[in-house]
Amino acid sequence: MSDRIEKKEKGNKSEKVFRKVVLSWYPGHMAKTKRQIEEDLKIIDIVIEILDARIPISSQNPMISEMIKKKKKIIVLNKADLADEKQNSQWIKYFEKKGISAILVDSNSGKGIEQCIKKIEKIVENELQMQAEKGRIGRKIRAMVVRNSKCGKIIIYKQNCQKNNTRSWQ
Repeated sequence: MSDRIEKKEKGNKSEKVFRKVVLSWYPGHMAKTKRQIEEDLKIIDIVIEILDARIPISSQNPMISEMIKKKKKIIVLNKADLADEKQNSQWIKYFEKKGISAILVDSNSGKGIEQCIKKIEKIVENELQMQAEKGRIGRKIRAMVVRNSKCGKIIIYKQNCQKNNTRSWQ
């Protein structure tokens, strides 16, 4: 934060006035994204949080984690091929102890994508069943994918769209 000093003179007296200039470190695009996530959370079934399997906790965004804590979610540990296998299994156990489904994925080869989709379908199965009882048969799963940079979200999209022959992942 920067302070600015001004000198004011009144008659024979002079006094210094400090004015604080507030600098915002929070970029506008981040504020817009946060508002959009909060709005979209109202209509989605599940959150897919993509984390780097090598550094899962460090690749989480605490603000997003706080926003999505009341929604059904799955942790996708991407780049599992680059991480240690023993560590990978420990991370899966860690998240499952917290009551969060987690799965290992290698988005470059597509390994784990099919299991991820099946796990997502299983997580929202009860909700879709309730919708079917109300007459909404065949409703698509509405998912939100969140991640920090460099976690491989685009590659996961492409892998899913190729396997399901769809333009978008719904």
